[in-house]
Amino acid sequence: MTQARRREHPDRTTWRPGDAAPADDHWDWQEFVVDGEGDLWIRLAVDGPHQGEWQMRGHKERLTFEEGIKPVPWQDLVARYGPITDLPGDWYRQRTEILEAVAGAMSDMDDILFHAWGAHTLGTDHVRGPLIREDGKDDDIVSHAQNITDRLTQQAARIRSSLAAAHLVTPSEPERTS
Repeated sequence: MTQARRREHPDRTTWRPGDAAPADDHWDWQEFVVDGEGDLWIRLAVDGPHQGEWQMRGHKERLTFEEGIKPVPWQDLVARYGPITDLPGDWYRQRTEILEAVAGAMSDMDDILFHAWGAHTLGTDHVRGPLIREDGKDDDIVSHAQNITDRLTQQAARIRSSLAAAHLVTPSEPERTS
């Protein structure tokens, strides 16, 4: 599995159980790694008893709650969950751009719904909302529909371009040995 990961990401470092731990200065620029299952781990940099240890981000079904929140030293991380691979240097920035694009699209959709339906009609039996009336002029209906289409198209394009540029971490299916 380590060799497959190294072939898949030749520009990133991958450690297998038994490899020497990286020097502390390696982590000056890198605080996240991916384990053999594709899950994200963060290096704890705050002062305290677990400084420099690693903790999984998010809850994973494969681990008990205690295992998922318990910080582990590097050698335990590699031995239990390896191979371990660095993330691309621009991963955090790209991830933030995607999250901001999605948040912008959701905000725009909320705004469209609020103005199309009006807060006073949400949850009522109004079929199309106050801005889209069946007895409205065709020009108004088309103009309103085009405005909504343009706004959503712009937001979708922003999300697509962020995704296309990103090298995000996605859990991969573990390789099976027959």
